[in-house]
Amino acid sequence: MRLITCLLLLLATAASVIAWSKEDYEIFDLVSALEAAEGKGIDFYKHVGVESSATTSEINKAYRKKSLELHPDKNPGVKNIQERFARLGVIAQILRSPEGRERYNFFYKNGVPKWRGTGYYYSRYRPTLSHTLIFLVLLSSAFHYLVLNLNYRKHQRRIDYFQNAARSSAGVLGVTSAQNGEKVTVPVQGRRRKVRVPMVEGSDQGGTLELVVVGNDVFIPHGDGTLEPISGLAHPPSISKTWFFSLILSLYVKGLDRLPPSVQDSIPAFLQPRESLGSDLLLDEEEEPEEGESALDTPTPSNRAARRLQGKKSRSTTAMPRDSPATTELESGDEDGKGEKKKKLAGGKAGAARRRKMGLKK
Repeated sequence: MRLITCLLLLLATAASVIAWSKEDYEIFDLVSALEAAEGKGIDFYKHVGVESSATTSEINKAYRKKSLELHPDKNPGVKNIQERFARLGVIAQILRSPEGRERYNFFYKNGVPKWRGTGYYYSRYRPTLSHTLIFLVLLSSAFHYLVLNLNYRKHQRRIDYFQNAARSSAGVLGVTSAQNGEKVTVPVQGRRRKVRVPMVEGSDQGGTLELVVVGNDVFIPHGDGTLEPISGLAHPPSISKTWFFSLILSLYVKGLDRLPPSVQDSIPAFLQPRESLGSDLLLDEEEEPEEGESALDTPTPSNRAARRLQGKKSRSTTAMPRDSPATTELESGDEDGKGEKKKKLAGGKAGAARRRKMGLKK
């Protein structure tokens, strides 16, 4: 109901704007100029010196008397007397005309509208080329920010789905509290579980994504043995990421690169561009699982190494098979001092079985 009321008001306003004529615009200009010159609240009748119900003869008599008061010959040296005298003549002409007076009486009773239409403002305040360009830049930047915000919300909902699905598959969520029976989050400290989540919610036909749940955090595994937090994939929008500010920043960085090193060193720290660092990725290390323990529930070692990678990492959308014989090469110093690289079998049931076989052979 409110929407229909707003639409009707909008249509009524648009109809009134379209109905305004050139004579209406002239009345608007006279009202604004009269209040600016004679004072706030001065209307045509007060300026001429008659009541709103005055006849035409009374208006003519009052006009002749008022014109003598404002005549430039009787007011030498008075500022803006010529404009005031000419304005009085135009106002008297509108009040003497039946059509003009009827139109002014409409605005006299209902008030002069504050918004007078784009045509009125455009005809009186024509924008220059610089004003037009600034308006277009601001408008396009606002739309770009809106698109960034919509994309961020969309990606955030997608990430929330993957996180909730991975935690549910790993048994982190869905535990019922004994006190009030509400769903609570129970983090599994120091344990890592690999799960597969459908790419499309409620359907396995679109493929699955392999994720790693460590405690209550969800990561994306990479082929080099690193884990990337899935929560960091959605970047919140900001004004600095819109196209205009990004263009200015890129040109500023290119301009700094062309300066001599001595000049670059003299630039203050807050004016120097910030280097974008890559995400902190946790090294995916696993210990040897004990007999009868699944490799998916292997405790995570406390001395997990962390390293910072610069640049962008290509994220794989398809996960490696659970029984894949892929290996990770780690530098290790042998007792004989050769420092050779040893291949460590990847996690999974197949990897655990191979390690048990190798232990029996030894």
